[in-house]
Amino acid sequence: MAPTDEFTVRGSGPIGPYWAPIPYSWPNTPTRRGVRRKRKRRHWKLLSSVTGRIDVYLKQGRSETPSHGAAAWLADSLGLFTKQIERYSVREFFKRYAKFLASIRQRHVLLVEIDYEDVSAGANQGPDNIDELMARVSDFLASRGEGNKVLFSTIGRTNHGLKDDLDITMEAQYNRKHGHGKPGMEIRILAIPSVLVRKPREADRDYEVRTKKLYLGLSDVGKEKFAMRYENTAKVLLREYERQLYKFFEVAKSTRWLHHEWGKTTEDLKPRVKF
Repeated sequence: MAPTDEFTVRGSGPIGPYWAPIPYSWPNTPTRRGVRRKRKRRHWKLLSSVTGRIDVYLKQGRSETPSHGAAAWLADSLGLFTKQIERYSVREFFKRYAKFLASIRQRHVLLVEIDYEDVSAGANQGPDNIDELMARVSDFLASRGEGNKVLFSTIGRTNHGLKDDLDITMEAQYNRKHGHGKPGMEIRILAIPSVLVRKPREADRDYEVRTKKLYLGLSDVGKEKFAMRYENTAKVLLREYERQLYKFFEVAKSTRWLHHEWGKTTEDLKPRVKF
């Protein structure tokens, strides 16, 4: 497997069950020599979610540049107007990505879009609907021709026991043709401790009491251990996803990002655990 960069960001702020992108330039922020860094305050709040991203740069793509005019000069001199075209067609991407999902036991599809058109509209929303969605994708591509931009969203859960389990929402984006130097594929993950997720048919009041009891029952040290336990689980999960991706795609390099979010009360946590 090619060398991988990994970055972890710890922060707080309002989030929802959606991806908040981390800029590609982070963490290369300039610092002055001799300036003492301020010690970061510890968060004695309750970890509510971990978001992760894997940027995947694929092998054997080709570049497309303008051949004449000012655009050709800018492309040759500055790299502007240069497009990267990946080797995998959209059909081939779906074929390989479905195998990747099977390897990590993510078979509950939430959404499939091809060039911003919802292919999953009206499909079965059951927990094992990937085969039906793949058939819909095949029919769509047969009638519309090859697309360019893919959005593929799934949901699942780890299987380590409720104490350490994470509910995982995963979104893949694939662009056959994209800006030069950008990753052709991005895997974005929202991981929420399963103990914080509303149980089936759990009433609002019962959910509020349960999560508040969990928050108040943990000391400051307990909250830190709670966060570290799920952070470590998320790191292992992200590495495993990355390892599986290398099995099904020709990868030149990849980068992992991990970002933590914290909640103070059950009111803060409540909107974060609804899918």
